[in-house]
Amino acid sequence: MKKIMPPRFEAGADFFDKTLMDSYQGLGYPDKWLEEAQTYSPEDSYVISHPSWFMEPLPLIPEVSIYALFRNTAKSHPDETAVIFLDKKITYRDLDDLIRRYASMLKSLGIVKGDVVATMLPNSLQHIVAFYAVTMIGAVHTPIDVMYQADEIAYQIKDSGARSILILDILYDKIRGLKENDQIDNIIVTNVKDWADPNMMIPNSLKYFWETPKQPIEGTIDFFESIEKSPPLEDATPVYPQKDRALLLYTMGATGKPLGVIETHYNLVFNSLTHAHAFRSWEGREVNFSIMPMFHTSGYLLHQLPALYQGGTVIPIPLFDLEDSFRIIKTYGVNVIFAPPTFFIALMSRPDLIDLYDLSSIKASIGCAAPVPVEVQRQWKELTGIPLINGWGMTETNSGGIISVPGIKEKYDAIGIPVFSEVKITDALGNNVARNVEGEICYRGLQVAAGYLNKAKETEAAFLPDGWLRTGDRGYIDEQDFVHFVDRIKDLIVASGYNIAPREIENVLYLHPAVEEVAVISHPDPYRGETVKAVISLKIDFIGKVSEEDIIDFCKQHLASYKVPKIIDFRDILPKSPVGKIMRHELKDI
Repeated sequence: MKKIMPPRFEAGADFFDKTLMDSYQGLGYPDKWLEEAQTYSPEDSYVISHPSWFMEPLPLIPEVSIYALFRNTAKSHPDETAVIFLDKKITYRDLDDLIRRYASMLKSLGIVKGDVVATMLPNSLQHIVAFYAVTMIGAVHTPIDVMYQADEIAYQIKDSGARSILILDILYDKIRGLKENDQIDNIIVTNVKDWADPNMMIPNSLKYFWETPKQPIEGTIDFFESIEKSPPLEDATPVYPQKDRALLLYTMGATGKPLGVIETHYNLVFNSLTHAHAFRSWEGREVNFSIMPMFHTSGYLLHQLPALYQGGTVIPIPLFDLEDSFRIIKTYGVNVIFAPPTFFIALMSRPDLIDLYDLSSIKASIGCAAPVPVEVQRQWKELTGIPLINGWGMTETNSGGIISVPGIKEKYDAIGIPVFSEVKITDALGNNVARNVEGEICYRGLQVAAGYLNKAKETEAAFLPDGWLRTGDRGYIDEQDFVHFVDRIKDLIVASGYNIAPREIENVLYLHPAVEEVAVISHPDPYRGETVKAVISLKIDFIGKVSEEDIIDFCKQHLASYKVPKIIDFRDILPKSPVGKIMRHELKDI
């Protein structure tokens, strides 16, 4: 039986045993970081993950490019199914052939090492090919949110320096102006239907794509036609994994303008291995329901990169469709799902489909993009028999930075433990606080990104010289070394001097049988400064049967009086980001 190291609060100095030191030194962890780690007392709000807390030992991190990591898998699993997109399968051998042909075509356009290539596609086979091909030639891949409009696209193109873009043909009008103004050189287009099984069941969410005929666009390059004519590139461009950029992901900054987060090849390789080995709770090959979008960090590090490193199968989901999700899970034996809480809430809204479809293939269901309320976790387990655990991450941490490990180190009301990394909690002056005291979550590890592109001031503020990343999230660490998320610091409501975490109130509201989804926000108040407002979407059977007073009375039974919402706003639906996170700021704007 595997021996699990007890929490640092109990183990004391014995926590830093030979297993821990050998593991971190083997990873190349800086000696200064390990020396600092041992200066924290057991009472301090600090945790470094012990290797025994994870499913499998972590092998040495190879000093290779992210494409080379994939190529190794393609050589060892050539005939395994790598991707299933729109019910059409492709093996590792054939996927690598497409990647090398696209890489060859990009080189023929004059794209060289260090150049930035943009991609504006939903989750798709084409997007996966694009990412690996760009990194194969030492260029930098920057994905653009498919929901962006012309001005937003122009900002990212200019900031990133991209001169070439692969885009969905029906989105072409959004970038027409960039081409006309000579802000972009090469436009490569593809259609969703270019890779689809002719007999596939077309979900309602994709009917528009099927009803819109594919039309040639003058002055553009057709994706599949061009790569069919290109000979596969034999040799990848050499890179320095620790320094060379592979991925440029944009995340919203405090100023309202997106920040380009620089991800190196090493960042991506490191987290491909840690995500694969740390919490693999299933046997056999991974079959991943890949719903998190590929313009978001989770679309890479929670889906394709770890799965393809292991020789598993990735099923890219271009648009969420409730009924089709059940079909895909059953048809292909999906065993891993990373998704936002809203995804699991949506599935639970159809208990008839849960009864109709066999979901027993699922072995790991993990919340991401936002912490999963405990009540949602309980309901999911009750309906499906499958545990739903929490995780936390940022673009700056290359996705899954903290997670619960099923059966080893898990706690439903926490976000988990750091993944081969460290967390400490600090006050407003940067001083470490005691356990169970709230403060800012600071994160350190080899997976942390290299900073923000073209933003020296923002980089200096967040990426500290000693390796610590200031996350802007508020939380605390308990005696069992679990990290708890309270809220984004800027989302805290200050009412009559009290700091109120919206998530705490949301967790209580999810206990009410009528509540489907909820967002708690601040509302201006002439006396309290701010007061608490709850925006609620009711389950269909309760619409018109539950009043504002019912909700307030329920909250009074579970919350201190200053936390009880003073305003209840019922809505049919709540606004969500492309990754399924409920967007509080849009509700505030309304």
